[in-house]
Amino acid sequence: MVCMPAILKHPVFRRLYAAHIIHIVGNEFTFIAVVGLLHDLSGSGLSFAAGTVFRLLPYVITSLFSGALLENWDKRKVMINVNLLRGILVSLFFWITTPAYLWVAFLLLILVNVCSAFFQPAMQVAIVSSVESEDRLQANSLLQGTTSFLIIVCQGIAAFLVYYFSYRFNFLLDAACYFVSLFILLKMPSMRAAGEKASVSFLTRFREGFQYIRKAPQIKSVLVYQMAERILGAYYIMLMFHILQERKEGLHIFGLLDIPLGLGGVLAGIVVSKWADRAGEKRVNAALGWVLIAMGLSIYAMFHAGPIMILAGATLFCAFASFSATIMAVTRLQRLTDADYLARVFSIREMGTMGSFAIGCLIVGYGAEEVGSAVISSGLAIFGFIAGVLWLFAARAGKTVESATENAAS
Repeated sequence: MVCMPAILKHPVFRRLYAAHIIHIVGNEFTFIAVVGLLHDLSGSGLSFAAGTVFRLLPYVITSLFSGALLENWDKRKVMINVNLLRGILVSLFFWITTPAYLWVAFLLLILVNVCSAFFQPAMQVAIVSSVESEDRLQANSLLQGTTSFLIIVCQGIAAFLVYYFSYRFNFLLDAACYFVSLFILLKMPSMRAAGEKASVSFLTRFREGFQYIRKAPQIKSVLVYQMAERILGAYYIMLMFHILQERKEGLHIFGLLDIPLGLGGVLAGIVVSKWADRAGEKRVNAALGWVLIAMGLSIYAMFHAGPIMILAGATLFCAFASFSATIMAVTRLQRLTDADYLARVFSIREMGTMGSFAIGCLIVGYGAEEVGSAVISSGLAIFGFIAGVLWLFAARAGKTVESATENAAS
């Protein structure tokens, strides 16, 4: 097991990590800017939920086949070209100023996320190629912890810029970050598929990816778990409506609430990296179940709290649980999946998790508009509790069956 600094001695991972940091900085500036743009153009709290669906639905559809496609492509070129396209597209948001061009904003959201659906599987292949299996928990924890720390810093800066200046300049900052990230990736080595794999047709690889998952119950269980967690994660869509419409707070308050969210991710990166490998599979399985229950309870507290500081505390707790689940689940998926199927499994994962998130966003966004966020959050809390309990029972039953099999064999 290597320590955190040693992970950064991997030349490929070091460049991936640096490129990831730069583009996350830009993403955080753009996120709050998109909220402001959609809110200004439509005047409806539902617009952000609609914008989320326009972002995620193309991502989900593209993820269905992106993994099978990019297996024959150079992963380095994929990531470079994706960042070039995203930089150009994001800069175009700056010029949308009237409600008549709301459709253009949605179109840009679609195109940016079609590009992103190719980036994530390519990055996962690059990480697995550059980091040994026993070090991937540390690598994933470092990525998640750094990302969450940047949420704290960048959302604080973004909230300041939104309050004192125009949020439109955030789009240009994001475009610049994509271009810088592109240049960092230029010096990565080529990552092209082997000749035997390149000879297999797209349709064959596409079909084999789903067959592989269907025959791997552990992989299926991790994917279903992450889909449930992402449904709970849709609570974040209600925050915009809750803060701007129900509490009548400013956009900068919504941005500042990303600070406890980011802090939760930092804590998750630190705790999981130090605990999960030593805990063993049984305790990690139990922790995954309790995470869903914890998320449900904190979501309930978040939308029934009066003081803003209690709301922020519940956001911190929920973020810690959510990011911990992501780190543990992604690491397990990397270890369970055969390298030949990694891109396909992670593209299907993106389809499943982001599809669940999109459906959840649509439901909670519309529900908050119709009956209020307090009622919808109660439903999410019940879902989290039930999903967590079911996972705990399934994990215990699986362990019992495994023990019985071992006893019979002996």
